[in-house]
Amino acid sequence: MSHTSSIPPGAIPPPGSGGGNSDLGAVPDSYFTESRKGEVNELRTLLRNFATERDQNRKRDIIKKVIAYMTLGIDVSRLFAEMMLAIETRDLVVKKMVYLFLCNYATSHPELAQMCTNTLVKDCGNDDPMVRGLALRALCSLRLPQMVEYISEPLRRSLTDGHAYVRKTGVMGILKMYHLDSDAFERCNFVDIL
Repeated sequence: MSHTSSIPPGAIPPPGSGGGNSDLGAVPDSYFTESRKGEVNELRTLLRNFATERDQNRKRDIIKKVIAYMTLGIDVSRLFAEMMLAIETRDLVVKKMVYLFLCNYATSHPELAQMCTNTLVKDCGNDDPMVRGLALRALCSLRLPQMVEYISEPLRRSLTDGHAYVRKTGVMGILKMYHLDSDAFERCNFVDIL
């Protein structure tokens, strides 16, 4: 009976046991990077495809793949323009994923994050309270000092919103604003409002 037969199915064998592919270390890291770059370019093509715009489920799946790559540490910031176009949808799941994408790349690409400020501010005034709350959360999560002037008015409106989720998000956003720029926080008189 061999040593590898005592390893449960699906388990990773210990090093040197002969149960794994010993040539894995010979594959250069650039191999994986290059194949991912091709896949990111393919995602760009799919996001630009007109047929994808009409099929919401396909669009959602493509954006899920972008988010999956992002969470794996693959730089998908090249898809920023395509993702910003995807934000104009009624699909709440797609909006959440695009907002997550935006918040993830805001600190490393502040110039790209500033391009979407108007869209987020507009979404803060949406009829749907979930969209208002999510847009406000994304706007406050950008954590860029140059965004403070855009954050203050949506935050002020959120505190008097008719929906509890938007008000809660507004309070949390005020805390983020305080940590980002305490002087601007004082100028906006949020302490008196709260």
